[in-house]
Parts: sequence; structure tokens; C-alpha cells
Amino acid sequence: MDFKKSLKNPAEAFDSPQAVFEHPDLSNEQKIELLQQWRYDELETEVADQENMGGDKPDKLGEINNLLLELEDKS
Repeated sequence: MDFKKSLKNPAEAFDSPQAVFEHPDLSNEQKIELLQQWRYDELETEVADQENMGGDKPDKLGEINNLLLELEDKS
């Protein structure tokens, strides 16, 4: 797994935010960085959706935020 490449588009590199959280080869710091990027991407998509520019897709923000809180508690 190429961390820098994954960071550009975590949703493409991982099946779910949970997959980032459970990845054995990533440090907590890397997981946090990936999930923060994924959250940013989701927020950008949400803005586009509000402007009727995006398609329907499941909301992952809640899941991402919960996983980030759990990782930050471990740090």
C-alpha cells in the first residue's frame, strides 16, 4: 500500500473508513491523516450535493468522525 497515493483519495484506496481504522500496517497518525482527508472529501461532496451537483451516496461523515475520536483517544 502506498500511503501518499492513498492520501490523495482514501475512498478509492479503501473499501470503508473502518478498513483504514483496522489496517495493520498504518500507524495511528497515518490513520488519522487518512480519515481527516476522507472527512474533508466527504464535506466537499456534501457541499456539491447541496448545490445539486452530486449524486446520492451513503453518508460516511458520522462513521469517520467516530473513528477519528477513537484514534485520537489512543494517541
